[in-house]
Amino acid sequence: MILTHLRIQNIRNHWQSELECPPGIILLWGENGAGKTTVLEAVSLLCTTRSFVTTADRTLLRRGEESMRADGVFHSDSGVRHTVGVQVAMRKKIELDNAPLEAAADLIGRFPVVTLSPQHRAITAGGPAERRSFMDFVVSQVSRQYLLDLIEYRRILRHRNALLSDHGHRVHALRAQLEAWDTTLSECAVRITRRRRAFVVEYDPYFRRAMSDVVEDRELPAFRYVQSAVVDMDAGDAAEQFRAALGHALERDAHRGVTSVGPHRDDLEITLNGMDVRAHASQGQHKTLLIALKAGEWFFLNDHLDERPMFLLDDVFSELDDTRLRRILAVIPRLGQTFITTANHAILDALPGLPDERALYRVSDGGVHAHAEAA
Repeated sequence: MILTHLRIQNIRNHWQSELECPPGIILLWGENGAGKTTVLEAVSLLCTTRSFVTTADRTLLRRGEESMRADGVFHSDSGVRHTVGVQVAMRKKIELDNAPLEAAADLIGRFPVVTLSPQHRAITAGGPAERRSFMDFVVSQVSRQYLLDLIEYRRILRHRNALLSDHGHRVHALRAQLEAWDTTLSECAVRITRRRRAFVVEYDPYFRRAMSDVVEDRELPAFRYVQSAVVDMDAGDAAEQFRAALGHALERDAHRGVTSVGPHRDDLEITLNGMDVRAHASQGQHKTLLIALKAGEWFFLNDHLDERPMFLLDDVFSELDDTRLRRILAVIPRLGQTFITTANHAILDALPGLPDERALYRVSDGGVHAHAEAA
């Protein structure tokens, strides 16, 4: 899958920007605040219906404007042309091939994308929610059933938490009301947890291989899925076990007004040479891990989908020593169509690849301008 044409209207500091995109590397360079990241956000909107920087759509609006829009022309690997439009005004409207989509979920996975930006540092350095989001986003692109289970689980969880909050400490009154909710929640929870655990196993060799590409075998990463509920997910009665775990936690949950066990409280532990990366990794190691995670994500999606994913790299080359930088730059041309933002356009000279498969754009004051490559 490649994006051949992109148009941005009233998104952040872009009034109206357009660019043609070759199938290889698109380098966007300019000073901080020029609007480079916004171009990648627009691509993300077209592929996932949301920005990778914020979940609040209206914060993307150009100052003084009431609506914004991103439009793109995609060509699938089989040569089929698609158009996508995402508009945000009073509400969000999504169009695929000039027909409206009823739900954002209908777009997920159609135009696969991998994104790496400074915001993603929380995957290795932050709390469990960031790592759960990482897993959920990858798996949702390859499994629509997983995405539907996730949506249903979150819907039921909101209802359950509302009941917990409304009833305060009245545990006995809660049990009967929660019975039906807990049955469905448990079934969803087991399917989600099983798929996440399978993903961790499937994804591990991709991550290790990508890490080796960057630092050879000096730093060995590992994953471990950590459940909040003591449930044997391989057992035939896993849903019953999960429902029992909810019951055991009910008195505590009623006092707190939230559900304390389930996939929404699980974690993905990441270690490097046996040490938890949150406490022991350096800045450079965090950056290397993230790049390896995302490169591994690209190869994972490429093997599990019919379309080659696009790659969005937002200001990722700082805090890397020269050796790691060279090795990472050598990997990028293998990653399909790749959008890169940087304050240093000389990066293009270090990237292998044919000139007709790459483009250099200067971004300034919310405008995108074609820039001829140096001879």
